[in-house]
Formats: sequence, structure tokens, C-alpha cells
Amino acid sequence: METNTKNAKKGGKNKKNILYVILWVIVGAIILGGVVTAFILNYNTSAPTKITILDDGHDIYVHADMNDNYHTYRFKFVNGEDEIIIDSDSNTLFVGDLLSQGIVLGQTYQISVCYLSENEGNNSEYSQPTEWTVNTYLSAPLLVYDDEDLITWEEVANADYYMVYINELAPIRTEDCSIDLQSLSGGERSFVVKAYSDIDYYKDSPLSNELSVTVVHRLLPFESVNFDEETKVLTLLGSEELAKIDVYLGEEVYECIEFSKSEVDGKYTYEIDLSLIYLGGMTVGACPSNEDEYNVYEGEVVYAEGFEPASEEVG
Repeated sequence: METNTKNAKKGGKNKKNILYVILWVIVGAIILGGVVTAFILNYNTSAPTKITILDDGHDIYVHADMNDNYHTYRFKFVNGEDEIIIDSDSNTLFVGDLLSQGIVLGQTYQISVCYLSENEGNNSEYSQPTEWTVNTYLSAPLLVYDDEDLITWEEVANADYYMVYINELAPIRTEDCSIDLQSLSGGERSFVVKAYSDIDYYKDSPLSNELSVTVVHRLLPFESVNFDEETKVLTLLGSEELAKIDVYLGEEVYECIEFSKSEVDGKYTYEIDLSLIYLGGMTVGACPSNEDEYNVYEGEVVYAEGFEPASEEVG
């Protein structure tokens, strides 16, 4: 009986010891698990995803996925045997930043990134490389209207030419940094300009600011006026494409809308048959008709040689 009692006490003590051991194992596992979890969270050595090249229509930039568990980002650019390392607090690098760090426009690089830890040796692996040929946008022109029939802009660096886009009119290509409004038909016009380069690593610029201008086009006089009295055909030469022409016969003015027209190298030739209205012995002249409030003629009538008004005598 006494022996059984001693064995029971001994067995109870052993069970208690086993419980203590199990408890300490559980506590140790929890502590160790926390340490491992903290290590993984703070020093995840898996490689980041590949770099992406983003383009917002105004700028181009190299972008890495954000990771708040690391201190900073290390970008690696490899071109043949050349390697450039750029450390950055930001996960995004703009082309302007890259050029200042030695990256060269038009060169092709293999770009990868790794995350840097505050503790040396705990950085992540590098991502798989992304290939990119470095390019950039030309700067957008800034348009200015000087109230002198000119729209101008500053020369854009590395631009070879410009396209001027005008509502209701065909685009105009120019290597100049201005557009003469008198070279356009009149109307309520809006203007934007883009810069272009012949070098493929310069992308077309964004559109300029938009300017809206009321253009009043002053029609030019005819460069020559000839009248054949035998055929009664009036021949006019000018640089304007016209829909209406005012013909002066003696004291009368006729608005003509029926005539033949031909164009060579920007010069227009008009032929008008006056056989029904020319009565002989009359002065013969012509000028462009006002087409509307935006296209007006403010000059003098040009007369055919031999058919001019008589000069007033000075008495």
C-alpha cells in the first residue's frame, strides 16, 4: 500500500515535468516563429518583379514595384560591358534624372532593380532585366500671339520641324518658329503646334498651348490685269484663290462668280468673258471681292493697260 502511494506521487511529478517541457517548447516555438516572421518581413530576399517602362504622354520613366519593408532601391543599367548603378529613395526614375546620372539617349540597356536593407547583407536579389532603348519627349512649344499677324514660339531643342494644326485648315509643316496669319484664309482660328525630330529616340512633343485668334485676311491685289478687246476676255493673275471678283467697266461694278481658273506654283490665273457687258470705249479693271467679314480687300482697283481711267488734268 505504501509502495503504491509512492509510485502515484512519482507518476504525478513526472507528468508535471512533461507538461513544463511541452509548455517551454510551445513558448520557444512562438518566440522563434516571431523572429523568423520578422526576419522574412524585413529581409525578404526574393527578387522584385521586372522593371516597367511607363509613358504618360509627356514624360517617360523607369518604375519598380514599391516595397515599404526596405530602405531604398538600387537600379542597375547594363550596356555591354558598361554598368551604371543608381540608388534612389524613390521607386521611379524619370528620364531627366537618368541622363544626369550618365545614362545615354539612344542606347539600349538591360535594367534590373533590387531592394536595399538598412543592414548590409540583407538586400534582396536583383529582378529579371528589362530591355529598354532610352528615349524622351521633345519639349512642347509655347505659343505667343504678338498682335502683328504673327504667332511665334521659341525654338525647341533637338526639333527638326514643327506641325501647325489649325481648325478647318490643313496642317502646315514649317522649320520656322512662326506662322504668318496673312498666309491663311480668315476666320475664327485656333492654333496648336507640335515639335518633331528626325532622330527616332526623340518622341514628338506634346501639343503646345492653344491660341484662339480672329484672323482677318487682307486679300492681295492682282499682279497683272490684261484685256483683249477683240475677244472681250479679261485675264487676271494673282496669288489668291478667289470665289468672287469685282470687275470695273466704266462707272459700273460687276461681281463675277463665273470664270475659268488655273493654278501654277501658287499663282492663279482667271479668265472672264465680258462680251455681254463690255460696250467699247470703257475703262476695264478688277479687284478681289470681299468674301466675308474675315476675308476683305482694302486695296485699289488694278486696270488693264490701255484701259485705265483718264488722268485728271492739273490746271
